[in-house]
Amino acid sequence: MQDYEKLGVFYLGKRFNLDTKQVEDELLLYDSKDLTTHAVCVGMTGSGKTGLCLSLLEEAAIDGIPAICIDPKWDLGNLMLAFPDLKPADFRPWFDPADAPRAGLTPEEYSAKMANVWRNGLSEWGQSPERIAKFRDAVDISIYTPASNVGLPMTVLKSFNVPGQATLQNNDAMRERVSAAAAGLLALLGIDADPLQSREHIRLATILDRSGRDGKDVEFGRLIRLIQKPNFDKVGFMDVESFYPSKERFSLAMSLNNLIASPGFAA
Repeated sequence: MQDYEKLGVFYLGKRFNLDTKQVEDELLLYDSKDLTTHAVCVGMTGSGKTGLCLSLLEEAAIDGIPAICIDPKWDLGNLMLAFPDLKPADFRPWFDPADAPRAGLTPEEYSAKMANVWRNGLSEWGQSPERIAKFRDAVDISIYTPASNVGLPMTVLKSFNVPGQATLQNNDAMRERVSAAAAGLLALLGIDADPLQSREHIRLATILDRSGRDGKDVEFGRLIRLIQKPNFDKVGFMDVESFYPSKERFSLAMSLNNLIASPGFAA
């Protein structure tokens, strides 16, 4: 078998002869240098798009190449199902309990059957337990699940905390941080805010910037109070009242309060 463990060479399987409808012995190796810009994977449902992408991600991980994946279909979580020992007990939590009686087997027997299927199938494609272990040991897979505690939850509140000194001392980094935090919060309110034109965005960003430089975290209650009674007198060259009248500030504060009070916000 060809050596496919060279750095930058992705092993994708074996070539398939469309004329004979047979898998050939020649390996399909992909040069990772071709993936330096953009790529798109298209195909019919069930044609193997997800399998191909999973293979690319696994090969990249073995070569020490990290990946950030946005997966609305929950397919890529299968990357965590890497069992070098291929023991029946590894498979049992991951199949439908109804599958075993349908196959006329006990759960233990069905688990053993699945383990053998995967062991033999992987072996046919040159994937040994050692290579599975190599992949598993090369990565630390984390699944973030916004609005859910199924995986690692995400919170907008952390972005209101005082940043580290490196960020505080870098104006560009600080500006990017407060702008992203303001935009994220306004997005939760359904406000598509232009950082240069939106008074709401400018207001929130100024509050977060001023509080961060003063060494004060901004929890939601304090943020609502600062929107109504800010800790600064001017925005640019205009006084606060002229730039953003108190009646409109109160409306924004109420919107934030309603967001916090909504049952779905806890998630």
